[in-house]
Amino acid sequence: MRRRLFIQSGPAAVAVALSGCGGGGSVDSATAATGADAAATSLLTTAGSTQAAPLSLQSAPSSPQSAAPSPQEAVASASPATGPFKVGLNLHTNGATLSQNTQIAAILQARNFRRIRMDYFWDQDQALARDLITKINGYGGSVEMSLQISYQWDHTVSADLAAVQSNAYRQTYAAVNAMKDLVHDFELLNEVQLRPEILAAVPWNSAGTSKSPYQNKPALANLAAILRGMANAVHDLAASSGLPLRVIMGVIGRDFGFLSYLQDEGVQWDVTGYHVYPSEGNAPLQTDSWYGAGGPLAQLASFGKPVTLNEFNAGEIYNVGYENVQGQPLTEQGFRSYAKHMLELYSQTLCKLESVVLYELLDEPSKPAPENHFGLMFDLGTPKVSLYLATALAGGTLSSAERTALTSRGLLTAAQIDAMQR
Repeated sequence: MRRRLFIQSGPAAVAVALSGCGGGGSVDSATAATGADAAATSLLTTAGSTQAAPLSLQSAPSSPQSAAPSPQEAVASASPATGPFKVGLNLHTNGATLSQNTQIAAILQARNFRRIRMDYFWDQDQALARDLITKINGYGGSVEMSLQISYQWDHTVSADLAAVQSNAYRQTYAAVNAMKDLVHDFELLNEVQLRPEILAAVPWNSAGTSKSPYQNKPALANLAAILRGMANAVHDLAASSGLPLRVIMGVIGRDFGFLSYLQDEGVQWDVTGYHVYPSEGNAPLQTDSWYGAGGPLAQLASFGKPVTLNEFNAGEIYNVGYENVQGQPLTEQGFRSYAKHMLELYSQTLCKLESVVLYELLDEPSKPAPENHFGLMFDLGTPKVSLYLATALAGGTLSSAERTALTSRGLLTAAQIDAMQR
């Protein structure tokens, strides 16, 4: 699939086509935008070898708070036991072997990443995926899956909505039933607003909070039938099994009217997912009015659901000059951006934020920029400063050198790192 990065800068807006999976965002001082992953396969690069394999390593709007605590105060006052939200990582699929799964799980556990997002390609063998998920569950983590049934790649607009809904229901029921013993949270497809038939009907970031642009459009009616069938299947399985199965419905950019349209179409979900990649110059997510009144967090809260920022990283990664080398200007700016916006989330009170899931564990060097350098590690043996920062924010274990890499840059203080230990 192809994806688009929407760069909003003053009155002019530019959509840039990107290939590959994962990520999305704003650049430099442009207002934050979004993006994400949709590729079916990728390369898992390990220290010393590159193997071809699926990469499983993948509230009404309100005014800003007038007396919100500073990031330092918010971190210091967070519960050491739980913190304000879980910090996790996107993988894609699983490792190529059982031993790679063990290596991946050991990294996740040591760094205290307790919320993991993975792709779930419904018609592929799941033996290795189940092994990795079992290992993640075993250390106290949990997995949410981006459930990608045949409609992830089928962009046909059908007039037989009943048949579409029934087929989506059948595929989803089988997929969730096969994984429900290990995974309880299932996202409906991935970044559906960027589907070509949807972009042709409603250009991205053009609707804002209005649902009317989506109404009476065959492509949207077809998509609603798919999502309704998928959501109904998850909820029916939850009722019959007694398991706490939940539906995650994702939205990207500032077109929150899309969710209002889905509600009118009978698509029921339990958690709202959001992908966002702010840059250092962007306003905080709890105040950035480019997204609408109160910023994106207030807009998300208006749907009355818990929220997961299930793709998050620095927008600087999208800059054409991004070096992916520590010590270089844009790379260091990306570290500051990432720290700034994560710390700001500690003081937000606008939505029930369950988790922030960073994109992603590993670089994917087989892909063109920027898709090749989103990783918090170059490979499974070579971490970046961004991994140290994510570890601190997750309350994981840092070496003395890793702590120094953060404090010497002014990304976090020693007191902040200590306060986040849990």
